Amino acid sequence: MNKKRVIILLLVVFNAVLLIYTLRLPKQEPKVRETIETHVTAVDAIDQTEALEHPDFIKEEYVTTIPEGENIALGKKATSNSFAQSYTARKVTDGIAVGVSYWEGKPKSYPNIITVDLEEVYSIHTIRVCLSPMSIWGKRTQDFSVSISKDNETFTEIVPSKQYTFDPDRGNEVQIKLENIETRYVQLTFTANSGAAAGQIAELEVYH
Repeated sequence: MNKKRVIILLLVVFNAVLLIYTLRLPKQEPKVRETIETHVTAVDAIDQTEALEHPDFIKEEYVTTIPEGENIALGKKATSNSFAQSYTARKVTDGIAVGVSYWEGKPKSYPNIITVDLEEVYSIHTIRVCLSPMSIWGKRTQDFSVSISKDNETFTEIVPSKQYTFDPDRGNEVQIKLENIETRYVQLTFTANSGAAAGQIAELEVYH
């Protein structure tokens, strides 16, 4: 028997022995799979139609309460002692509270005074001062007083100057309640604004 045949015979014998040894080994599942099957519990998911949020992060939806009666300032003439760029007084009675429809006094020139002519004498009970409700109009405070007149010459202060908070999460508005005061002219005098260098109003509403 030559050397080549001897080598082939040895390889055959070696492979046969290796095969027999392999077949005799006990079968074992991979440890990773065993761990997964042992420690994972199947859970049925709840029916979900929308994204879930933790209650602590959900903002309460604010619903604006419109005063009773009619907004008699809507469409009426408004004037001011100053304004910035194109933000003129007439925009506070146009019924539009968003976008660029707002009045802004001349920057750094307080007091900024704005007056609405109701065209005739009315008994009024609420004044609603609004900024744009859009979130880009961040929370701020404004200081102003309220005065009234029947002839546009002699004004009487009925609400002394105080600080009001405008918060987009609360409608970006303030409502001032009155005791059925008769007037034709309603005037607001601004002396401070934490969010700008002048007084600002998107809509000035007067209810009777």
